Amino acid sequence: MAEAAVDSPMEVVQALADEAVTDTAGLSCLVRLPGELLEYILCSGSLTATDITHVSSTCRRLRELCQSSGKVWKEQFRVRWPSLMNHYSPTDYVNWLEEYKVRQKAGVEARKIVASFSKRFFSEHVPCNGFSDIENLEGPEIFFEDELVCILNMEGRKALTWKYYAKKILYYLRQQKILNNLKAFLQHSDDYESYLEGAVFIDQYCNPLAEITLRDIQAQISSVVELVRKTLRGLNSRHPSLTFKAGQSSMIMELDLQGQVLDAMNYVLYDQLKFKGNRMDYYNALNLYMHQVLIRRTGIPISMSLLYMTIARQLGVPLEPVNFPSHFLLRWCQTTERANLDIFDYIYIDAFGKGRQLTVKECEYLIGQHVTAALYGVVTVKKVLQRMVGNLLSLGKREGIDQSYQLLRDSLDLYLAMYPDQVQLLLLQARLYFHLGIWPEKVWLQLCHLRLGPHLHDGARVDPQHERPQPASRPPSAFLQCPGGGWFLQIRSPRKLGI
Repeated sequence: MAEAAVDSPMEVVQALADEAVTDTAGLSCLVRLPGELLEYILCSGSLTATDITHVSSTCRRLRELCQSSGKVWKEQFRVRWPSLMNHYSPTDYVNWLEEYKVRQKAGVEARKIVASFSKRFFSEHVPCNGFSDIENLEGPEIFFEDELVCILNMEGRKALTWKYYAKKILYYLRQQKILNNLKAFLQHSDDYESYLEGAVFIDQYCNPLAEITLRDIQAQISSVVELVRKTLRGLNSRHPSLTFKAGQSSMIMELDLQGQVLDAMNYVLYDQLKFKGNRMDYYNALNLYMHQVLIRRTGIPISMSLLYMTIARQLGVPLEPVNFPSHFLLRWCQTTERANLDIFDYIYIDAFGKGRQLTVKECEYLIGQHVTAALYGVVTVKKVLQRMVGNLLSLGKREGIDQSYQLLRDSLDLYLAMYPDQVQLLLLQARLYFHLGIWPEKVWLQLCHLRLGPHLHDGARVDPQHERPQPASRPPSAFLQCPGGGWFLQIRSPRKLGI
């Protein structure tokens, strides 16, 4: 028996549409098809948005099937821009036809902006105000970003100039958004989950072109938590942490049960998953990025501690971060009494050293010096982020191979977002921009509005009441006096910057 020829969905629709145009019986045949079958044909992926528009104008039945909030236009949107679907909730009402139009318009605007950058800044760096056109665009920013990503993913070596400026614009857009989110976050970060969230902000800012989300990081950590629960079940099938639900904030009070969690964690992290402190390549920025810590399964004390603490707290063990000098630690309280505690009421955990538990004396042996009791105290989210960014800043200063000093620029931006009045870092940022020959207008504004301390003024004295420098007995060699009485840095030659 011969097999029947199977037409493509496009051929079926086209044939039915042709019949509908020439014959009333053809239109009747079309509208009598079950709605599920028609919807399947229209969502097959063979039809373009123009095809759907033409089909929907044929009759009322097809117009209803192609309604703006229905599956047909949702499928058109998904096929054209699949990565954007992650930004929609399945429960949200969405006018997919309108979203399609807005996204298409954003794509046209994005390409116009990239083309204009190619013409305006072909022979010079993009100035500070060069991105003003982007900031004033209408419509969702995520649509504009998606079009830039599409440009970057264009095949072949064509449009290399477009790709160059698309990358530069995308870098700027994402970093500005992350920086604004970080500043808002620092206003309310007061729980243990904030430590991980803050670390992810730093990761995102230094890697703006990578698709890094807090949700993905949490999902990876949750998979580790499940492995620990599996191990715990073998040790104690009635352990209370086995009943904790996702997102539930519960703490275990019994020390022996907490100890079982830590034992299971150490087995899973260090024996089963082979996490370890990166002693061989300690001074590598990747050790501070949480997504890279999870991928490479290695890090430095502060990143390993944040991972360890997040897992422990999800399993009911209230570990706390300790900003210990030279080696970040966690502390684990050994008493249920919370009043009048001192440093000897805690065991200190070295997540970098495979979760080993230390006494106060062993902590001092670890760094080779005696420290005051204040350095064993718990620290805030902002202080932890300050230390992470400080590590990146130190690495950025060391990197002589990277002529763009991108890590140094990123870490300066992050540090000044948290502590905007750090004079030395503001000066370093100004020297860096001047050395790179970029954003001179920002350097000028930054220095003219800067009130410098007495140790920077080469003979200038400071009025304690107003905290502003007074005229020196001789002209300073490195600074010039502003009309208002302040001082700014006199930049002479990039060879004298000492970056």
